[in-house]
Amino acid sequence: MIKKELSNVFRTLVKNIIDSKYEVPYIQCSDIKEFKIGKSYFYSIKNKQKFSIKYNKKTFCIYDILNYYFSKLIPLNNASTAFRKELSYLHFFEPHKENYHFIRLDICSFFHSITEKDIKNVFEKYFYNEPIHEKGTQSLLDAFIELVTYKIPKNSSNEKFRDKRVLPMGFKTSPVISNIIFRQLDIQIQKLCLDKGVIYTRYADDMLFSSSKHLTYIHSDDFIKEIRIIISQMNFKLNEHKTIKAKHTLSLNGYTIQYSDFHSNTKEIIHELRLSNKRTNLIKKMIHMIDKEKKPPNIILKTMFQYKVNWKFKPLDKETFQKYYLEQLLYKVLGYRSYLLSIIQFNKKYHCMQQETIKKYLGIIDTLEDISDNFQKQIANLEKIIERNKPFHKMTKVKIEKLGFTKGIENKLKEEGYKTLKDLYGIKKEKLMGIKYIGEKTAQNIIKIIQDESLIYFNA
Repeated sequence: MIKKELSNVFRTLVKNIIDSKYEVPYIQCSDIKEFKIGKSYFYSIKNKQKFSIKYNKKTFCIYDILNYYFSKLIPLNNASTAFRKELSYLHFFEPHKENYHFIRLDICSFFHSITEKDIKNVFEKYFYNEPIHEKGTQSLLDAFIELVTYKIPKNSSNEKFRDKRVLPMGFKTSPVISNIIFRQLDIQIQKLCLDKGVIYTRYADDMLFSSSKHLTYIHSDDFIKEIRIIISQMNFKLNEHKTIKAKHTLSLNGYTIQYSDFHSNTKEIIHELRLSNKRTNLIKKMIHMIDKEKKPPNIILKTMFQYKVNWKFKPLDKETFQKYYLEQLLYKVLGYRSYLLSIIQFNKKYHCMQQETIKKYLGIIDTLEDISDNFQKQIANLEKIIERNKPFHKMTKVKIEKLGFTKGIENKLKEEGYKTLKDLYGIKKEKLMGIKYIGEKTAQNIIKIIQDESLIYFNA
């Protein structure tokens, strides 16, 4: 049933992109933008229109439709928590919250280690072995592989994968496909863990394992070796220097799982999934710099987040600078507020936090709400000032030479430091008459010219 539906859907989808040979063509280098974030290489499609199609009388990206059908038709292993609508990063941690021993294993170059052969072996059971078009020879499976993979050019900066066809990090379908492909390994790892009393979850390339206090097997070399053997079936390797072993407390990517022997009051064992102290302290430090130290937003962004802007065209007024940095800091404030709210909401369903922790987070959320309200008022006031100053920005670009003064008057004004219409705006007659050789009548004429020219920008 899955095979029939996917085959029919895919054949319909690619109808508009097949070439004169009735094949889905290779994605060319000219179609792709390669860029690097940190140590990882990403690939995005430049011409989105090329891969957009009419489907059910609407225009869609073909990759979005494929993702929809993959998610709808192909089951995933429950250990896999990444790239799934109904799950979040918190679901990666939650099953481990009552355990004591932890180990995190990382997979090297997760997406780019998935080969054309891996995709073919897994997806041949989801596509019929028949041509994509009645007049062509390219099979449905081969057409699918052409569409979702990319051959890294020989001159690419991605040296490790040059001249290799990969599942590119950055393509919309790559996350979903990676979960489908890794499913058979998830099942094997899960079976091993079940036999050993170990909990296992995976978030893309992050694998997390945990066990109770009396089971220490996951910290042994034998356990890591068994995982290494399982994932090597599909060309995956462990990133050994990213392995993390922990007892009773594990902090990873802003979250902490904590097992405490006894609560100070009730003498009960505490199990908790919460934000890490490092992340919580970062939020508190930001609040302190805003509320207590009254630091300017640009200083806070630079000090705390290494935020730097290289202005190609610098704004002419300080208000635009202030508004820009205030908005950037507001995004941080709102982001952290959402971050805290998400774990509060998660706790309502999974009961993973202590009441003391919840109370503390709610207090921080209230403070962040007050700060965001204040920032938004400041931004609104700055917007009004910027709007009022717009004519003056335009007047700054009007040089004195363009105002029609006589050469003698022009030179006299320049000698006094007047270079633009804005410099002269609002000047008093008495001020002009203080300039040598400028009398009352000349001063009046100068003011008339300035007023007439200024009105142009105020009425624009």
